[in-house]
Amino acid sequence: MVFVFGITDATSNDIQQRDITVKHIVQPGENLHAITRSYIGTDILWQDNWKLNPQIDNPNNLKIGQELTIIKERIIPAEKAVVFNVVNRVEKKPADSDWLSAQEGDELVQKEGVRTYAKSSTLLEFNDESQLKVLEYSQIFLQSRATDLSGTDSATIEIIKGDAELNWEPIEADQTEITIVTGEMVSKPEAFAGKVAELRTGISKAGKSLISVYQGNSEVANGGAEIEVEQGMGVAVKPGEIPVAKPLLAAPLVKKQGEAVFNFSNPWLNWSAVKDAKEYLVEICADKACNVILKQATVDNNQWQIEAFNQLGTFYYRIGAKSEDELVGYRSEAQKFEITTAIEDLNGPVIAIDLSGHKKAEGDQLIVGPETQIKIFAYDDLSGLKRIDYSWEGQGWVTYSGENIDLPLGDSELTVRATDKLGLVAEKNYEFFSQ
Repeated sequence: MVFVFGITDATSNDIQQRDITVKHIVQPGENLHAITRSYIGTDILWQDNWKLNPQIDNPNNLKIGQELTIIKERIIPAEKAVVFNVVNRVEKKPADSDWLSAQEGDELVQKEGVRTYAKSSTLLEFNDESQLKVLEYSQIFLQSRATDLSGTDSATIEIIKGDAELNWEPIEADQTEITIVTGEMVSKPEAFAGKVAELRTGISKAGKSLISVYQGNSEVANGGAEIEVEQGMGVAVKPGEIPVAKPLLAAPLVKKQGEAVFNFSNPWLNWSAVKDAKEYLVEICADKACNVILKQATVDNNQWQIEAFNQLGTFYYRIGAKSEDELVGYRSEAQKFEITTAIEDLNGPVIAIDLSGHKKAEGDQLIVGPETQIKIFAYDDLSGLKRIDYSWEGQGWVTYSGENIDLPLGDSELTVRATDKLGLVAEKNYEFFSQ
């Protein structure tokens, strides 16, 4: 997969351009446009040449024999991609060495790359208006960067594997161009000044090139045909296929949990099922905008238990439904939750009983007399206790509500079952022998 990224920003303060000038003697019939074109092949810099020669009153009416300062060459260093939001294991590949650990603020130049591992992600910033989010298990190389005389900065990024999300808010629509190539599919998002263009691109497990357009529009070409993909649509095509735009699935509805505070790190997340969804993409983020993705998973139903997270703090999660073509639809609004203990709750509740009245222990046996009563206790110090049930001689379950329980006459067996808020169950049996 190749991702081609072009930016035009002739006024950017980040570009330290340098001009090489020469002295020119005006010849008969020349004007400033023609002189500029004769040196650099285009007259695009004629106004810059005018500024270098304030003695010129009219650029179309020059004095023969007049000496002018003219730009012979403009050197504009291409911008670098800067690495931000390094989450867990992210590595960079300098052009002249092996893979190294990536750090915040690292810069990628031509022929350099980054790669992510499990539960890892990073954000590449090209300038103030464009960001590329590199998701887990991805490998990306910056193959080239170039800037032309007009200040058009272009980059070719090759995504060896994985997925990426583009978030782009152009400052001036007519000075920005972006082209994305995934497999054989070529996409050109349309820019609208001051409005955000947002999309996700990648290659599916079945080898299809994918693009989901969340905001803005995009031209998409594949198999010798080109179509306009509007906001809310996506394309999934194999090499050589004609692209057909399909509606993206709606965002799942996530019930707000209010103050969702968990004293354990493996809570269940639930959301509404979406019609025609094959799978769901779950993202755990450090921020509400989900620029920093800490963990993601694909599940085949509308609930998921966080596993192997073991972090404490405030986090957010959002859900996206995936279609049969593996297009990721709109994502739900990010929901806030807090984990106060970085420990997984893997065990059911602890169960105990208390006997009142006549009783005694003889070895492992509990000897009880008439009018003995039982009180049941259970607790779970992580997820918390949901309910207690009990059964005499396996004859059906009764929900326990805290009352004292009379023992039946004769020898008997009591089974206590306690369930915590994660659904984990513990059972314990007690045998009683009458005196």
